[in-house]
Amino acid sequence: MKKRIYNPYFISFFLLIIVVSCKKDNNSPNSKESFRDDFNGTTIDETVWQVATWSEHGGQTGKERCYAKDGFLSMLFINNNGTYLTSAIQTRKEFLYGRWEARLKPSSVPGVLNSFYTIDWDNITTTNAGDDGTKQEIDIEFLTFAFGNGKGKVHFAVHASGLESFNTNPDVDLNFDPSADFHIWGFEITPDHIEWFVDDIQLLTYKYNEHDVAITAPYQLKLNCWSSSSWINGPPASGIECLYLIDWIRFIPYNK
Repeated sequence: MKKRIYNPYFISFFLLIIVVSCKKDNNSPNSKESFRDDFNGTTIDETVWQVATWSEHGGQTGKERCYAKDGFLSMLFINNNGTYLTSAIQTRKEFLYGRWEARLKPSSVPGVLNSFYTIDWDNITTTNAGDDGTKQEIDIEFLTFAFGNGKGKVHFAVHASGLESFNTNPDVDLNFDPSADFHIWGFEITPDHIEWFVDDIQLLTYKYNEHDVAITAPYQLKLNCWSSSSWINGPPASGIECLYLIDWIRFIPYNK
């Protein structure tokens, strides 16, 4: 039998392909993505995002507290002697069913709320937050007072105008401090349920047929950074900058 001899260059190339493939993670581009922002520029693309400049949750938003820097979207909350300087940003485009993922690092300062959520304002052409949509909403909310050494909590919720809301009560326990490092957070929205996850680990499933609210309307994705004395246990001490960092955000449409 004739002995087969393999070209060493072919073997090396084949091994290189395997190594590169193994290094791929959730930060790698995906051909199924219909939306992605890595915030690598020096400015936010305002054809994609609307940066808030309105009053919200008892505070005043501003572009100076929501900006791109060093490859991150940076969002700030500052208690300025009792005046709450907040930040918020939302997509101009609307979406529906699919999987949202974001690599996030909430603030480590107790007493603020950092969010990653959907909302059907149905009013995306004005300069103010609209109020004529269904208010169908899916929340990931980080209440930073619940963070500690190697532990934390995260709040999930589903809302809609005129219907009974769903809220985690108690909130979901975590075996890590969400503010200590970046993690990939997200939720998948389907025609019959919602799943929340972190680092590809499923944390909670919400089935429409077991609750009042179902997601049926297109929505915008929104993030904000704010505080209050009730629930959030704020505000932080005056003058402290509470920084919420977002590395990247992507959306993969539902195709089942």
